Amino acid sequence: MELTPRTSEAPRRRRRRLPALLLLAVVLVGGGFLVFQALGSASTFYRNVDEAVAQRSSLGTTRFRLQGTVAPCTIARTGDGVAFGVTYNGVEIPVRHVGDPPEMFKENEAVLLEGHFAADGSTTFDSDLMIVKHSEVYKAA
Repeated sequence: MELTPRTSEAPRRRRRRLPALLLLAVVLVGGGFLVFQALGSASTFYRNVDEAVAQRSSLGTTRFRLQGTVAPCTIARTGDGVAFGVTYNGVEIPVRHVGDPPEMFKENEAVLLEGHFAADGSTTFDSDLMIVKHSEVYKAA
């Protein structure tokens, strides 16, 4: 009868656990990265036109949502979208929107735009997302 302890099995278990632990670490880091990215993109904040103009220097080219009303007689189609003015509390700024505007886009209609101020330091707002607000009053055709 041999009483010598065996030592070869313990290293095998450790070797089997090491790839599993490395895989778990990679999955956790990847999941953490995805959560961080999702939270970063969800932190877009809203500004009314007058607030955004007052905070122009501190906003820089940070992405945010701009709320206002489409100014009358300012809508002009461009090659890649539409240019128009947006007003709120008596303050108006020019907007360059890339993409097709929604069907309900028109003068004096409330809009919510997502984008940033132009990099040239002007108050022009460069938008790539437009949501048109409308009343909940429905009329029979």
